[in-house]
Amino acid sequence: MPALSLGRLSCVASVLALAACATPEQKTYDMALADARTDPNLCQSIRYYPLLAQAWQKAHIAGDADAQDASAPTAGTLPAVKVTASTAMPDVSFPPYSQRACRMTVRAGDHAPETGYLTVAYFMHNGKVDTSLVKWNSDTEVSQYYDELKAKISKGVDMNNPTLKACMEHYPALQTTSTDPSVQQAAVSLRALLVRHCLADHAALKNLYSDMYFIHR
Repeated sequence: MPALSLGRLSCVASVLALAACATPEQKTYDMALADARTDPNLCQSIRYYPLLAQAWQKAHIAGDADAQDASAPTAGTLPAVKVTASTAMPDVSFPPYSQRACRMTVRAGDHAPETGYLTVAYFMHNGKVDTSLVKWNSDTEVSQYYDELKAKISKGVDMNNPTLKACMEHYPALQTTSTDPSVQQAAVSLRALLVRHCLADHAALKNLYSDMYFIHR
């Protein structure tokens, strides 16, 4: 995992966490994240509630939303979650990238219910999972997120930033033969998700860059 190891690699970063620092809870989490890549019951099984609970908690951490990707949850503090109206979204697969998502309504602890998307994304390298990532995005967050992205894009992007260059090299551009705009957008959005995760894991940039930037570059 060379592009994700510069001082920020933690025991909870992914299914590649070192066994020496993994708690039983973390091992259970890592196994669920690994199985979520192919399990047809991802959107219905309570086995994946720990993934959802952690993703929900990260999404509600105060501060820079992009930096949440690299943050580690505190053991024993994940909220209990209740899921209703969960449906699977079409899988996205552009080797070496893949992504799966569930549309659902979630009630975490005593908080008001939220409707949004649970997403798991993966990057393969040399036949193995190099990077795995789980995200929760509420409908409200998605709307606010894209408004903020427009402002970021208008300010321009520093393509000479060495960390950004390294992350883009680690996650190369996807080649898809489809002319369907929705397929093309899914491809670049998946790459952008992992590039932002890489940037956050390096903790090198405060203003990380967006799906829309990669779509329009």
